[in-house]
Amino acid sequence: MPTSWNTTTLSSENEVLQILLDLQGKRWLTRGHSKCHGALIPSIDRGKFEELTLIEKLQRERQSIDMFRSTARFFSNRGEQLSLVDDIVALMVLRHHGVPSRLLDWSRSPYVATYFAICDHDEEDGEIWSFNEPDYAIKGAKQWRLWPETTTDGSGDSDKFAAGLTAFKIYRPNWIIAVFYPEGFPRQNAQSGAYTMMAHFGIDHASKLRELLDNPNQHHRYIIKANLKYGLRTTLREKHGIWLGSLFPDTAGAALIARGAFPRPKPCCNHRNFNLVAEPALHNFEP
Repeated sequence: MPTSWNTTTLSSENEVLQILLDLQGKRWLTRGHSKCHGALIPSIDRGKFEELTLIEKLQRERQSIDMFRSTARFFSNRGEQLSLVDDIVALMVLRHHGVPSRLLDWSRSPYVATYFAICDHDEEDGEIWSFNEPDYAIKGAKQWRLWPETTTDGSGDSDKFAAGLTAFKIYRPNWIIAVFYPEGFPRQNAQSGAYTMMAHFGIDHASKLRELLDNPNQHHRYIIKANLKYGLRTTLREKHGIWLGSLFPDTAGAALIARGAFPRPKPCCNHRNFNLVAEPALHNFEP
C-alpha cells in the first residue's frame, strides 16, 4: 500500500544523523520499520488477523486484556498498576510486549525509532515515519467537538475526553489519538514510548494522520538505504548507547540476549530467532 506522505531517501550516515537531530529538536514522534511497508497498519489488522470480523477483533482484545490482568495482578510493578483498571493503558502495555493490538508504537526519540529501522533485514531499506506531535495536540483536540459522546460530560471539551467511552463499542466515531503511557515501566521508559490508536480497525494510521494534520509539512517519511544499517547500528550503540540491551532493560530482554549463547544457522533478529553472535544490536520491532 503506497503512502501519500512526502518521502525523502537518506543515502549517507551524515544525512541520517542530521535528520535525527532535527526531529529531536522539533519534538516529533517517530516510528521505525526495518522494511519499507509504505503504510502504518496495526498488527491486529495484518496477516492472519486481517480477516477477523469487527466482533472477533473486539472479543480478542477483551480476552487478551482479561488474560493479562488475571496473571499480572500478582506481580505488576508500580508503573504497570494502571493497566489493571484502565483498558486503554492495558493495551499499551500489551502492545509493548508484542501482543496484537490496534495500537502502533512510536517514540519521542528519533534515535530509538532509527534503531528499529536498521535492526534487521540488512538487504532491504528501512523507513522512519515522523509527525508533529505538538501540532497533533492542537488539531486532535478538535475531534471531540465533532463527537461529544467521547467526553465524560458530553461537552466535547478536550480535557474531558476518555477513549474508553467509545473505543470498544460496535458503532463508534472515527477518531485517532496519540498518547503517552501515564507512568512508565522500564521498557517503556527506555524506548521513550508513545502510541497512536484509532477507534476503528483496519485503517492505515498514516492516512488518518495525514487527514487530521492537513499539512504535508507536519509529517514525513524517511527511507534509510540498506547499506547504511550496519554502520548506523555501531554509531547508535557507541555514541548514543542505543542497542538491544538498553531498549529492553528487563529480565525478558536479558533472556533475549542470553539466547546468543546458542547461535542459529541463519542469523535473524526477531524475538523467536535471535542470534547475538551474528549481531548484538539486532531486534525486530515489528511483530
